[in-house]
Amino acid sequence: MSDRIFEVEHRPGEEWVLRFKSPKFYGLSDSTRQHMLAAQKEILLTLRSILDVAIERTEKSSEARKRKRTKIEVQ
Repeated sequence: MSDRIFEVEHRPGEEWVLRFKSPKFYGLSDSTRQHMLAAQKEILLTLRSILDVAIERTEKSSEARKRKRTKIEVQ
């Protein structure tokens, strides 16, 4: 893992890999720290949005499977 706080790995057709590393703010100016914290917050908000979409798709898929069932009576 490099010195970055956040890394994304993705190859087309495969999964996404997200890596988080604890931020080290030693020796940075207050302004730089504020920008880094704001960027970190935006990344987390992005992840929240991605998770919300994944949850919605899972729920819709689950509902669709329930609707496809057909009861067949056996005589």
